[in-house]
Amino acid sequence: MAVEFTRSASKHGISQEDAIYAIANAEGSAPIKGRDGNKDATVFVGHPHAQTDRYIEVIVEITPPRNLKIFHVMELTDKFRHLIR
Repeated sequence: MAVEFTRSASKHGISQEDAIYAIANAEGSAPIKGRDGNKDATVFVGHPHAQTDRYIEVIVEITPPRNLKIFHVMELTDKFRHLIR
């Protein structure tokens, strides 16, 4: 599996480790349409680590077989709050 983080993924100061933890332990996810000519992606909502109640959102382009391009990581916004179970 190849995991790539774009420069924009670190814009909000959340670590790569926290983003990967949130993906691996997501409480919700959903496909989203790509914008501005970008590929479709998936948004994952989860905790950045096991010792917190806060959530983050991580948006990823998934390219088969197992490549991840993570380009958006930030505190959970109302736009994706409905994905929490």
